[in-house]
Amino acid sequence: MTALPEAPSGARSARPRPSIYHRVLRMFMRTAGMLSDGIRLGYRVGFDSGTMVDYVYRDHAHGITPVGTLIDRIMLDHVVWRGVRERRALLVAHLRALLAAAPDRTVFDVAAGPGPYLFELPRGAYWAGDANPVEVRRGRERARREGRDDIHFVRTDAFDPSTWPEPTFDVLVASGFFDILDKPADVQRLIEAGTNGTALGARWVLTVMEHHPDLLMLRDVLVDWDRGPWIAVTRSADEVLEMARPYGWQAEGVGRGRDGVVG
Repeated sequence: MTALPEAPSGARSARPRPSIYHRVLRMFMRTAGMLSDGIRLGYRVGFDSGTMVDYVYRDHAHGITPVGTLIDRIMLDHVVWRGVRERRALLVAHLRALLAAAPDRTVFDVAAGPGPYLFELPRGAYWAGDANPVEVRRGRERARREGRDDIHFVRTDAFDPSTWPEPTFDVLVASGFFDILDKPADVQRLIEAGTNGTALGARWVLTVMEHHPDLLMLRDVLVDWDRGPWIAVTRSADEVLEMARPYGWQAEGVGRGRDGVVG
């Protein structure tokens, strides 16, 4: 986790034929794997969706029959999903520290999904934006159930500050979003949007994926939120900061999980 974003690697160009291993794995995932609640959910809403990440955060294995539950447990224990849970812990700890120093700061997550981590924070002024109306509805329903009228879920465009609920924010959050921006131009657009949506002295808390054991597996076996191949990219914290620096952003700190998958 760091203080801002960058670009490179990967694009949705011509796709080489998947390896035999990935073809076999895909067949398994779409047959026996569907006994796992998590795998079934991933193919329904996308493995990179906020709903799927929320399932991974909860870390409770469920499935059809004990075999399905076992498959779900194996999936949840994968090094990448462990890294995602570590990422959440880093994110929450950093935000808690920021808010302890200045509790009146207004926080906006530019692509929050159902924003489960927000419910771990003390009461404050939180806005959770997302382009997907399903994710926004899920977040609103949970906020209503739990009586969190300080957490507001709104449909927004992360790249367009004119759609954001307030002109400027004290703290921006982007957790996992940069990992699915495979085009450098999109990363640049997001940095510009974040700069225009904040004032001098604002903070931007974000995560990047510095390492992944098999990005091709994501593309060949899994699907993203719009049911296409899941294209993800890895970026180092240094790359992100280098791209953000011309806009006036500076790093205050970088935290990394034990597995080195998410920074």
